[in-house]
Amino acid sequence: MRFGYFTALYDPGRERNYTQLIDDAREEAVLADRLGYDTYWVGEHHFGHEGMDNLPNPILLPTDLASRTKQIRIGTLAVISTFWHPLRLAEDIAMLDVMTKGRVEIGLGRGIYPRESVNLNIKSDVRDESISRELFKETLDIMKKAWTE
Repeated sequence: MRFGYFTALYDPGRERNYTQLIDDAREEAVLADRLGYDTYWVGEHHFGHEGMDNLPNPILLPTDLASRTKQIRIGTLAVISTFWHPLRLAEDIAMLDVMTKGRVEIGLGRGIYPRESVNLNIKSDVRDESISRELFKETLDIMKKAWTE
């Protein structure tokens, strides 16, 4: 059995400033590493609606966390690939994997909140499932080619 810890920097009561949310994530990752957890997962969300999901960059935070931990794998659940340029995202993930010496787990998604997608990439609006799914497939195909070809 494997054990992981997940965060998207939740603060439903909006009692902590963003610096404190980041510091808390750092402490959680270091503790999870020390306790022998297998993976520390982060999710991507934008705009911090209702104090929930305050993590707009799921590549940058894992880079910081990996530098503070020794063995725990650092994962994304999920990077919303349709919000990113696929080649740039593939490069960033590959660089993170090299910097962590292979401790990266990547989960990709197409998003769940229309308020995020309409502001970041209108084509990724999950309310139009056929277009959103096609964009996700195209993005994933490009990323796979960037990593293999």
